[in-house]
Amino acid sequence: MMRTLFIKEIREALAGRRFWVILALCLVLIPLGVEVSLKDYQTRLQNYREAVRISQESTKTVGDILNRGGVKAFAPPSPLSFISLGLELVLPNVAETPSINATAPVTMRLSNNLGRDNLYEYFYGPLDLVFIVAVVMSFLAIILTYGAVAGEKEQGTLRQVLSSSVPRAKIILAKAAANGLVLLVPFLTALVLSLAIVELQGSPLPSIGGAWTSVGLAVLISVLFIGAFFNLGLLVSALAKQAVPALVALLLAWVFLYGVYPRLSSAAAQILYPVTSEARLALEKAQVRRDIEKERDAEIRKLAEAMPDDRKSEAFKEGEKKQTEIRGRYQARIEERWRALERDVERRRTARNSLTANIARLSPVSVLVRPLAELSRTGWLEAEQFGASVRRFEDTLDRDIYGKRTEVQTATSVSVSSGAADAAPAPTFDDVRTPNAAIVRDVLPDILLLIAFNGLFFAGAFVAFLRYDVR
Repeated sequence: MMRTLFIKEIREALAGRRFWVILALCLVLIPLGVEVSLKDYQTRLQNYREAVRISQESTKTVGDILNRGGVKAFAPPSPLSFISLGLELVLPNVAETPSINATAPVTMRLSNNLGRDNLYEYFYGPLDLVFIVAVVMSFLAIILTYGAVAGEKEQGTLRQVLSSSVPRAKIILAKAAANGLVLLVPFLTALVLSLAIVELQGSPLPSIGGAWTSVGLAVLISVLFIGAFFNLGLLVSALAKQAVPALVALLLAWVFLYGVYPRLSSAAAQILYPVTSEARLALEKAQVRRDIEKERDAEIRKLAEAMPDDRKSEAFKEGEKKQTEIRGRYQARIEERWRALERDVERRRTARNSLTANIARLSPVSVLVRPLAELSRTGWLEAEQFGASVRRFEDTLDRDIYGKRTEVQTATSVSVSSGAADAAPAPTFDDVRTPNAAIVRDVLPDILLLIAFNGLFFAGAFVAFLRYDVR
């Protein structure tokens, strides 16, 4: 009996052309999105390699770093950005020393040199997998299920089916299984085709350890997310008496879960855990500079008053040398205070981001978007890892270069030296990617939440259908 009901539902779906419409949309949108994302990745990869090449050519030795261009470090683009571009276009991907006159402790300034050639895309976001799943597939799940039960109630066909000896549990299970296949088979077919395109074009995935694990988990999360909206549609359809009210309720729920609640989560986190803004941080850093420079100027003025008027005397030259040392010492204090301020703000931002993510997890959309960004190496975890790599590089620069920095004055110019180390090769930046195990641990709660959403919605639909009074 279950098999007969299942085949009946499949035939109705095929006869109504729902399956073919969904298949056509998936076969067009998903491969197109992957192809566009791959082209975009190749462009960003070329730009990254060129930037690294230029930087390395200008700073081949320690002496070059001290006297030519300082130091730059770059984060490579993620080959998995076709799944989710995430925050890659806004998070820092470049770190550089502020000037060639930097002193220990050196603080590398973080920035971003990426951007879209077509600014119009900023209005709507990229056509990556996360957009297709979060918007298109969730909407199709609603359209597919809103009339699955309510439509038959309205037409009176459900009363005829329930008047037979067929168990209600088998009816709702057959509807769920058949319509679920109608929705998932086109999606998975298009996804397999897209991954084949990635392989045929020379897959960039091997450059990241555990990339296929990330792809597999991304597919699992996508399927669970589609299932959550599918089961939500079944629940509302089972509770409603007519198809149109069910559709209206589902569309309102979709708008709230996708467009409203994630933004409310961010606003709530900002109220509950305020963090210093970039503008405020700049003001605080300016105040630190003013206070420390005031102390510096007072010390230099006191030293200048004790210096002789004869500029050619040894005492005068010794005084100038002490002034230079004082300026370097106070500049190091400024850099150290700035670094402390920046790290405190960064720590608080990380805590607020965690709070925002936890509040937003009550929406299935948030449980899809953030984990797919992390699996794609375009989320917060990768940004934090890049920041940690930069801090390790700063320590290396302080220890091997800027901590040994001295000024060498000749009759015509002043240069900077690190002694015998000037001819040594410049240290290289080691960008350590986020371990795959850490990403899996981070997204595991989201996978469990999606399973819970599916179980809760389907259980509600199952109970509502069993308790439906045909009279």
